[in-house]
Amino acid sequence: MLQRWLVDHVRTMVADTPYRPPTPGERTEAIAALRAVLAGESNDPRATSGVDDAGGPFTMLEATEHGWGTVILRPVSDVVIEVPHPGSDRFTARLGLELFHTIPSAALLVAGAHRRAGDSAADVAHRTDSLFHAYAQTLALPEIQLHGFAADTAPDTDAVVSPGAGEQGELHRRVEKALRQHGFRVGHHERLAGRTNVQGIAAAAERRPFLHLELAPLLRIHRDVVVDAVAKAVADTRDQQGD
Repeated sequence: MLQRWLVDHVRTMVADTPYRPPTPGERTEAIAALRAVLAGESNDPRATSGVDDAGGPFTMLEATEHGWGTVILRPVSDVVIEVPHPGSDRFTARLGLELFHTIPSAALLVAGAHRRAGDSAADVAHRTDSLFHAYAQTLALPEIQLHGFAADTAPDTDAVVSPGAGEQGELHRRVEKALRQHGFRVGHHERLAGRTNVQGIAAAAERRPFLHLELAPLLRIHRDVVVDAVAKAVADTRDQQGD
């Protein structure tokens, strides 16, 4: 169900489509709808429940009529996987869904439009007026945000693991270590570090973990390695914090 939805969702995203950010009133209404879902009190027709291919229950809240995005929740979520550029950072949406399936307590937040739609008004990683940003702040969970870069942007690097505007923590170190153990080159490139990412800035202000993960095409194609690395890092970090 979710795989088919995702493929259809991303297929419609092109750069020259119209887009407008939600008004303050529309954001307030959408936030209230999300809070009702989180409280188990929603009767919103845009909220649908189901069971994924792995047998896990979920609730999906869509705001796709204006290209504003979708959030998918587990009964209990303690980390959110974010895909801000599903139409342009190829295969990041598929990676996000695979992480959602693999991490039992993950939520998934997917933007609803190509980042260049509406003269780049839809670039949700750099817009605080987006519904994507409003959903992320309402969830207020540790965030793992997925990005992709062209191979010639950093030809000596397969992945860039960054805390964005915040500070590196155990989750970042564990993801980086796992990728290196698989033989991938993890490098630092300031232009790929997500310092101006607005979700990262907000997370840093609240001292919430934020992992900005930039991936070369190779790792977005061979996603199983990334899924294993991130899922294990999330589980190990949670276990360490529980000790």
